[in-house]
Amino acid sequence: MWIGPRHWILESLASSDGLRVRRLRRGDEAAAALARASGAHGVYVNNALMEARVDGAVFEVDGAAAGAAWFGPRGNLVVVSDERLAEFRQQVAAHVIRSRCGWRIMLGAAPLVDAVAEQIQRPALAHRDQVYYVGGRADADAGLVRADVREAAREDRERLARATLALNASDLNIAPERVDRRWLYSTIDARTRDGSTRVLGPVGGIWAKLDFGSVGAAGCVLEGVFTFPEQRGRGLGAQLVATCMSRADVGVSLHVAEHNDAARRCYERAGMAEAGRCRLLLLS
Repeated sequence: MWIGPRHWILESLASSDGLRVRRLRRGDEAAAALARASGAHGVYVNNALMEARVDGAVFEVDGAAAGAAWFGPRGNLVVVSDERLAEFRQQVAAHVIRSRCGWRIMLGAAPLVDAVAEQIQRPALAHRDQVYYVGGRADADAGLVRADVREAAREDRERLARATLALNASDLNIAPERVDRRWLYSTIDARTRDGSTRVLGPVGGIWAKLDFGSVGAAGCVLEGVFTFPEQRGRGLGAQLVATCMSRADVGVSLHVAEHNDAARRCYERAGMAEAGRCRLLLLS
C-alpha cells in the first residue's frame, strides 16, 4: 500500500504548548539534519528525502526542528528526533494518530513510541527494543563472502512466500492466516522485479534470503533475513549478509529484536557492529 500525499490529514498544524507541526517538504534540510544525526535509524528517512518522498511532518520546538515523522510506502512509520521532543511526547503521539496515515509498524525513540502505544486504540503484536547493526565493505568477513548470492527469480516465489510467513510468525507474532495473500505475492513480485531480494540456494529451492528495504546515498538497510530451518547451522545467514556488505558502495545497516541472540550473533559474524537502539511498535 502506498501512502501518498493525498492521505496526509494532520488536523492541527498550529502551535500548541510550545510545539509547532508542519508538513515535510521537498529538500527539507531540517528533517535531513535530524535523520543524519540519528545514524542508522535515520537512513530510511534520508534516502526518502533524497528521492522527494515526503509523506510526513516536522515537529518544531522553539522554532527549530526537534523531530520528523516519515510514513513509508509499506505501512512503516519512522520518527527521528532529538532529546527535546520527549517533553512533547503526548502531543506528538496525538498528532501521529490523528494524521490518519496508514501505518502498522513504528520505529522511534522509546518515549515517543510508548506514548503512541498508550494512546492508540489498537492492540500491539510487538512492542519492544530493537538493536541497530552497521557495517561496510571493509568490515565484511572475507571468509564468508560467496560468489553464488543472486537476485531472486520468479521461480523462487513460493519459497519466498513461505519464508515471509514464517518470519512474520516468529519475529512479529503475525499468524500466517492473517496475512493477505494478494499483498504478500504482490510484494514478493515487486521485489523480484526490482532486484531488491537476495538469495542463496538453487532456483526454486532457496536456502536463505534477505531484502533491501532502502537503498540510497544515505546507506542501505537490510530486512527480512531468513534461513529455512532445515538449512540452519551452516552459517548461511552470515554468509548472505557478509556478501551483501562486501558488494555495497554505501554503509549497510539493519535492526533486530534486542533478545534475538541467534540473529545478533549472525550479524556480528558477518562483520557488523552494534550502533544504537530504538523502540518498535507493531499494531494488529
